[in-house]
Amino acid sequence: MTDLETLHKIEKYLPRKLRKLENITWFSKGFIVNEEQQVTHLSIFNVRLKGHFPDEIFQLEHLKYLDIRENGFDVVPEKIASLTQLKYLDIRYNNLNELPPCFNELTKLEKLYLGYNNFGEVPDNLSNLHNLFLIDLIENSITSGVEKLFELKNLTNIYLNNNMLKTFPFDKVPENKINELNISGNRIKG
Repeated sequence: MTDLETLHKIEKYLPRKLRKLENITWFSKGFIVNEEQQVTHLSIFNVRLKGHFPDEIFQLEHLKYLDIRENGFDVVPEKIASLTQLKYLDIRYNNLNELPPCFNELTKLEKLYLGYNNFGEVPDNLSNLHNLFLIDLIENSITSGVEKLFELKNLTNIYLNNNMLKTFPFDKVPENKINELNISGNRIKG
């Protein structure tokens, strides 16, 4: 089955057909294909999936960009590990409080948006994401686990604003490595 045929199967879950795009911005819904007609970018945010993650997405093996925010997800399926080319994943504004153990297999991931979910701590299974340079954990309920982020060698942009942190491991922050660190809106004292 071709990627375009797979997209047609995904469309049965959506309120309208997907548009082929030349580029994707934060507000555009649709898809991009490469010269071989393989889907590399898919943006289906806020399309009323009501927590159902279409299995067909995991057949798009050339997918590099996936924006699936605002769809009522409680869990990320284990099948996410099949998206080995993924560099950008946006699953903000859902109901997530953990990531599956296989999440560590997304080793090409560069940008990860987990904001506006229900995480109580920084997920454990990020340690193999050596290419990750941006993580967004804005507006969760995080109270612990921040030190795990400083073990990621390429992570330069960390967004933890509006969580429930009472302390912060400033002594673990690598010198001259972090470009942007936002911890505003927490309960940090001292």
